[in-house]
Amino acid sequence: MFKKQNFLLLALFFILNHQLFAQLEDVPISNSVYNYLLRLESLGFMPHKSLSNLPLQKNEIIAILKNTEQQKDLLSTSDQNILNIYEKEFGILPEQESVLFYSETDSLQLIPNNIFNNTDKLIYRYNQGPNSVEFRPLGSLDLIQSNNKDSSSKVGVGTLGLRLNGTISNSLGFYLQATNGRRIFGDKNLASYNPEYEKSIKFTRLNSDIDLTQSHVTYQNDWFRAKIGREEQQLGAGLNQRVFMSTVSPPMDAVTLSAIFGNFRYDYSLVSLIGYVGNKDETGFNARIPSKYLNYHVFSILPSWGEISFWDAIIYSDRGLELAYLNPLTFLKSLEHQLHDRDNSLMGLDWTIRPFGNFQIKSSFLLDDIIIEKIGTGYWSNKTAFNIAAINSFKSNFDLGIEYARVEPYTFSHFNYQDAYTNDSLLIGSNLLPNSEQFSLLFNYWWGQRYPISLKVSYTLHGANVYDSTGKLIKNVGGDPFISIRNPDPGNGIPGDSYTVTFLDGDLQKTLSLELSAGYSVFNNLNLILSYQYLSLNSNYNNYLRFFISLNEF
Repeated sequence: MFKKQNFLLLALFFILNHQLFAQLEDVPISNSVYNYLLRLESLGFMPHKSLSNLPLQKNEIIAILKNTEQQKDLLSTSDQNILNIYEKEFGILPEQESVLFYSETDSLQLIPNNIFNNTDKLIYRYNQGPNSVEFRPLGSLDLIQSNNKDSSSKVGVGTLGLRLNGTISNSLGFYLQATNGRRIFGDKNLASYNPEYEKSIKFTRLNSDIDLTQSHVTYQNDWFRAKIGREEQQLGAGLNQRVFMSTVSPPMDAVTLSAIFGNFRYDYSLVSLIGYVGNKDETGFNARIPSKYLNYHVFSILPSWGEISFWDAIIYSDRGLELAYLNPLTFLKSLEHQLHDRDNSLMGLDWTIRPFGNFQIKSSFLLDDIIIEKIGTGYWSNKTAFNIAAINSFKSNFDLGIEYARVEPYTFSHFNYQDAYTNDSLLIGSNLLPNSEQFSLLFNYWWGQRYPISLKVSYTLHGANVYDSTGKLIKNVGGDPFISIRNPDPGNGIPGDSYTVTFLDGDLQKTLSLELSAGYSVFNNLNLILSYQYLSLNSNYNNYLRFFISLNEF
């Protein structure tokens, strides 16, 4: 006779494993699940996993959530509620889907009865065996208001779009997201408060619509993975900082080859960048933008207590693809020297350590250039950046994180300004300019929703280059990634810059930021986020109030 206990175990097995097939498409960094994964990482539910190389594939997130489900008795009631939300979103627990167009696997009608209920709402969905596809609508309304002691302004931005993603034959993942937005009313300049809008050339330079897209195709077979696509990436361990690669610049086009064996991972990427354009309005068929490329390797070891990674990279421009750099297994710094020292090479280490339960330390160190015998002398060419963060996730539903980050003068710059560590004039890595440091604090309270009540505080110091009233550079302190040290040039009135630098020298800019935010899911797919920020630069302050409504996260 079939015992009741056996029936329960079998039912649990099917619930946890009804999605047995790989889902190889990446989950974009904008998804709120990554905030919760940071908490799960600190709580110790992610052995041999890391958040230092994002985005993750959908099946990687599913594996983390399944592992947490098996230990959910260690979670608070609030954490279990949040886990349940994401288990439904990622297909681990069954969820009712309503679609506009029927398929063999989904036939619940979206219109007119299910628009405002808690079903998962899609245009089309098919999920059977090793094949899956989802087609979703995207939309948002972004309302921003700013005021200070002298003035106030407001802006409204609306966005619509579509997302197509899925997996074919358990080996080919695909993802396409296209959105288009417009300023509905108000001050266009205030819209730049949302940095995503600044990544649209049509909006920033042509005063037109906000046109953005991301996509990729991934092939995977056992340990081997190959991907080509345009998407936002983060690389490096930290809390607010990603020293190696961040989302400051627009999404980058890349070909990536990966080898993944248990607790070891290797990645090779060839990335196409947009070179520096002096005239910001230079677009269209007349635009003359130099070719620019980034190659990088990442070697990662992921023991149960954290991660250690080595990263090296090279940037070069104004020529075709360099065959030597296409070798997926080489030491780029040494190779660059052998190719007549023309390019910008960088390397670094990052690590994540979980010494005991609920607590972890994350840190990254980037080496741009160094003269060993001149360490400690203030020599301009000793260019480094680093950050270190500590995060404690308490079982009583809140997280506390602190971080210190520092970027030395001239870091990311190069004698050939086209080879600066930038993409389309924005830094690829740290969100701090050279000659800067930042102290930051994060407090999250998880109350059972996908969005925590979050408080972020940061204090940033930046030593900017000094200019006169006509815009002429009169003191170079290494605060601009596009300006390296200048040798004397009497013909152009350049006396030359000092080879000895003082950290935070120049025009000292002090920025204090306090941001409080919270979100709520009204029903499945419709999310509301409210945030307030106090931002002060050298005692000149602004208050920002933002109300963001999104149909699906993007």
